[in-house]
Amino acid sequence: MVGAHAFFLWSVRERIAKGDPDFTSFYSAGVLLREGHGDQLYNGYAQQQVQQQFANDSDIRRGPLPYIHPAYEALLFAPLTLLTYQAAFLVWEGLNLALLVAIAVLLRRSLPSLQPVPGWEWVLGLLAFFPVFANFLQGQDAVLLLFVFVLCFRALESNSELIAGLWLGLGVFRFHLLIPLVLILALWRRRKMVAGFAVTSSAAAVASLAIVGWHGAMQYPAYVWHWASTAGVGNMPASLMPNLLGLVTGWPLPQNARWPLQLGVIAGSLALLIMVARLRSAGNESGISHLSFACAVIAALLTSYNTGSYDLCLLVLPFALIADYALQIFPQLPEVGRKILLPSLPLLVSPLWFLLWRRWERINLMAIFLLWWMYAIRREIVRITGNFEGTSRRLS
Repeated sequence: MVGAHAFFLWSVRERIAKGDPDFTSFYSAGVLLREGHGDQLYNGYAQQQVQQQFANDSDIRRGPLPYIHPAYEALLFAPLTLLTYQAAFLVWEGLNLALLVAIAVLLRRSLPSLQPVPGWEWVLGLLAFFPVFANFLQGQDAVLLLFVFVLCFRALESNSELIAGLWLGLGVFRFHLLIPLVLILALWRRRKMVAGFAVTSSAAAVASLAIVGWHGAMQYPAYVWHWASTAGVGNMPASLMPNLLGLVTGWPLPQNARWPLQLGVIAGSLALLIMVARLRSAGNESGISHLSFACAVIAALLTSYNTGSYDLCLLVLPFALIADYALQIFPQLPEVGRKILLPSLPLLVSPLWFLLWRRWERINLMAIFLLWWMYAIRREIVRITGNFEGTSRRLS
């Protein structure tokens, strides 16, 4: 599959050179920042003027590709704008590849059952995962967020909750994915972790304010809402979102049915977050914490209002945690190991992703497997905690 992904990227190289990928928005934000126009970062006309300099031949968009992330992230892309667009895209892809290698090394060191797997097989496995391919195709920043999540997990493994929160706060450039996770952590009473998140996310907010000014900061919520709710501006079709919103609303529907369904999605998302939050007591037990954290990451992806296929890069962490756990219990409980792994298998089948994306335009169906997988993980947590509590009562 790595070869197939590489071949596809090569086949669309001309479209990439035209500025079709999402990286265009990052590059234009970097240009505005480098040229001293940070206050214009959320100005559609200013973005269009910049993008016309290097991406004026795209035939798949109307208007500019909007930059909607917090302004501080543009600091990362400003140095890349010293290069041409094509060169900057290649450098960014190289940085993403380096991050994948670092992720493989860190996870391999953290998970004993997976340490026998050679490092190069880890990297190839990551490159064979469709969401990682989608990240490379679009020049997105989801691999960077995955790296932040892995650093957060490593800090948790060292019982450094404050450090874990500090790492997590650096990922606020994709705040729509972090908000559900932080809500779960708050309900788990991970106070030090939430405090650490507040520190670095506040620093990011201050840096963003310094870049865009008060006017830009006040304009930002309406700007994001306009992007997220207006067809043709740049928002992702619901049928291509592998989350609850996509699963429920990503179908041909009468206009008057959308708002009731969206309210239903909000209610379902809250119920899902509460269900995961109730795993708090289990999340503090050694060994079970991996399952709980995996469940929290999946819940964040399902309940985010805008989840793209590349955002599912974050599933690399749950995959690693669940695989490590399954290998540990397999000798004694092979059936349990199979049950917890089975729902995740379709997510690993790249040809299925291609069919849902290119032929049927129904990536939202992947949310079914995410829900199934989260249910299987929760059942295993309930089984273990039930056994643990029963053993404790017998001992007492």
